[in-house]
Order: sequence, then structure tokens, then C-alpha cells
Amino acid sequence: MNNEQRTIKSVAFTLIELLVVVAIIALLAVLVLFSIENIRTKGRDARRVTDIKSIQEGLAMYHNDYQLYPVADGYITGNDVLSNALVGDGVMSAVPIDPINKTMEGVIYKYYYQSVQGETYLIEYYLETDSIQGKHQAPTPNIAVP
Repeated sequence: MNNEQRTIKSVAFTLIELLVVVAIIALLAVLVLFSIENIRTKGRDARRVTDIKSIQEGLAMYHNDYQLYPVADGYITGNDVLSNALVGDGVMSAVPIDPINKTMEGVIYKYYYQSVQGETYLIEYYLETDSIQGKHQAPTPNIAVP
């Protein structure tokens, strides 16, 4: 080999070196994708807790006006009895719904409101993770009461 051939050979990558680099990049990409999904899941859970507190504040204002809570039994959809009562009374501009708002893996990710006679209520909701202290991960529901 002459000097020119040695220089070209020492600068080039071998197939194994390229495969190792590609494998490392693929591994890093997978790790980033899992981290992003985990962050999104925790973000949805934090939003759920905030939504429930917002609904409870709206219910407290409604109770101040009427000395009763809206009588309803069902999922909060934004166009249900509870939502219409809170929006119609002007205590909320819109009632929040669950970020997923559908059934996934046997768990119904929707907010459920129940008040039989208007004296008290319960709101049932599910979280995807156990990242919020004092709250349960699905399939165990979380219950909010006045």
C-alpha cells in the first residue's frame, strides 16, 4: 500500500462502528419517547386534580346561591345537567372534562358527578399514575366530596 491508500483507509468508518452508532442513537430515541409519554401522563393527572378543584369551587358558589347542589347523576360532558346548571348560573364559563374522556384498558377516564337530593355530592375520577401524593392510580377511583 502506498501512503495515499493508508490515509483513505484510516479515515473511513467500519461497518461495525456505524452499526454501533446507529444502535446508540436508536436507544436514545426510545428513551426520549418513553420519557415524553411519562411526562404527558403525569401532566394529564395534574390537570385532572386541578379540574376537580375548579368544579368543586363552582359547586360551592352554586351552593351559596341556592343552598343546594345541582341534582344530577352521570358523567360530566360539558352539556350535562351539572354543566348546564353551573354555566347557566354564571359560576363557571365552562365545566372541564377529563383530558382523555374515554374508556382505556377497562378504565372510564371521565368525571362522574352524583348528587341525589342536592344536600351533598361526590365526584369520581381516575388517575393514570400514582405521581400525585394522596391520590390513587386507576383502577381505584378518587372521590371528591364537599
